[in-house]
Amino acid sequence: MEASYLRVSKKSFTLITLVVVLFLGAVAIGIFRVFFVRMVRVPTGAMMNTILPGDRVVVNKLLGRIDRGDIVVFQYPGNNEYYVARVIGLPGELIQLRGKLVFINGRVLDEQRVMVAPMKNEYDPLKELSTAGTGPYRVYYTQHTLGDDEGSTDDSGDFGVVTPFQIPADSYFILGDNRDNSYDSRYRGAAPGNLIWGKPSIIYYSTTRPNDEVRTDRIFKRVQ
Repeated sequence: MEASYLRVSKKSFTLITLVVVLFLGAVAIGIFRVFFVRMVRVPTGAMMNTILPGDRVVVNKLLGRIDRGDIVVFQYPGNNEYYVARVIGLPGELIQLRGKLVFINGRVLDEQRVMVAPMKNEYDPLKELSTAGTGPYRVYYTQHTLGDDEGSTDDSGDFGVVTPFQIPADSYFILGDNRDNSYDSRYRGAAPGNLIWGKPSIIYYSTTRPNDEVRTDRIFKRVQ
């Protein structure tokens, strides 16, 4: 009887230990996801073609410095929604937008400016037509024909901020890559650094909208 009792106790102890380990593991994963990693589904086209509507991205908690060109997940003051866009201007810099050119402290910012065909709908990738300029990332402008009210195909014309804007200390000027279809710092002001949560690192899953077909070519694609 005594030996049998000991065997039952060991099995119970093993089961309790397993339950405790699984519980602590689940808690650790929950804490990690809440404070260090988020899985985000992107619903809009403000960052096309870099990030498409229907992309699901892994966002890592911001633990280091913020550099120009970083794609970040952030909030605007007084707004509980999270947004994703690219850091263009840094704290204290003087930024000005003239046509399709961005000036930082009086110098043109290096960007690859891609002309795209007018959007047929808000979900399909933009159709790229031509590229001008050089830089570490690509931004997209809709090509309009001469005579359109919205301008021509050159770098002239109004574009968001016209007069120079001094970026406040500890704040960042953030723009969407889909420049003609992004409601960003041009209209909502700079984003305070303490409202920048993290940086997207990889697309872990992607589906088309609205029919939810899997985009296999975008799975595990780096966000850059």
